[in-house]
Amino acid sequence: MDVIIDLDDDLKYETNSIWRIVFNFFFIPILNILPRSSNTLIRRSHKSVNEVITQATTHKALEILYQNDYKRYGDSLLERLSHRIWFGTNNSKAVRNRLRLVKRELAESIFFISRVQKDISILSIASGSARAVIEALLEIEIPPEKRITITFVDKDSSALEYSRKIVKTHNKLGSNFNFAWVEGTASSFLEKCTVNQFSIIEMVGLLDYFDEQRVLNIFSEIKRVLIDGGFFITANVNDNSERRFLTRIVGWDMVYRSAIELGELLLKAGFSNDKIKLYYEPLNIHGVSVVRK
Repeated sequence: MDVIIDLDDDLKYETNSIWRIVFNFFFIPILNILPRSSNTLIRRSHKSVNEVITQATTHKALEILYQNDYKRYGDSLLERLSHRIWFGTNNSKAVRNRLRLVKRELAESIFFISRVQKDISILSIASGSARAVIEALLEIEIPPEKRITITFVDKDSSALEYSRKIVKTHNKLGSNFNFAWVEGTASSFLEKCTVNQFSIIEMVGLLDYFDEQRVLNIFSEIKRVLIDGGFFITANVNDNSERRFLTRIVGWDMVYRSAIELGELLLKAGFSNDKIKLYYEPLNIHGVSVVRK
């Protein structure tokens, strides 16, 4: 399987300047040898950083990283500098790059399915804030005669409530859109679904916390409930130079896999090799897979 390093200029990916590359050459090794006690000092450096560490692994932390807005807490020189350092790390940039890439692939998948189906059913597993799905829907023109049902599944009720609020703020998501929010785990929800129920399934972020057997189990269930010709979009974090810092200091422990390893798991679950596309965002930290059944 080939992996594409996506360099789509239209997505305005975040990469590193020459200055940042030089800075990281010295900075990242220091981060990786910091004592655990440095967590306290890092938290104090910026309120947004404190929130990310406090809410690590949740939709709340991701939303702060997505928004990347130091002005939430003022714009003093010290705050600007601290924000630029921490929110300019490779992993911070990469998670925003992942959002851009997933949104594009979702929008393209929705557009493709809309050409051949009147009714489109989208499932977002471990949906969190649902930002990728919602923003993808906003980017494409959906004819009024098309009916789109979007189901958000998450075990965190606060994440579901957050995505409800986002949906309510967008008037464009009108009467031909039908949204549903389900509190529960991916496995418990999928077990109740019928064969060929969904046109598109998005599951981004969950694999970062699943071992191989759980990944295979959920992939098999997703294949069962996805329509023939439907799309499955998923992702996994790749090993990278900031991993030790994230695990020890930030407390964001994950299961790291390369895009090829992700593809191999999809093959084991029964998806066809010629229908799997594998991408990296430009920093090679997040691998995204787009699979057609």
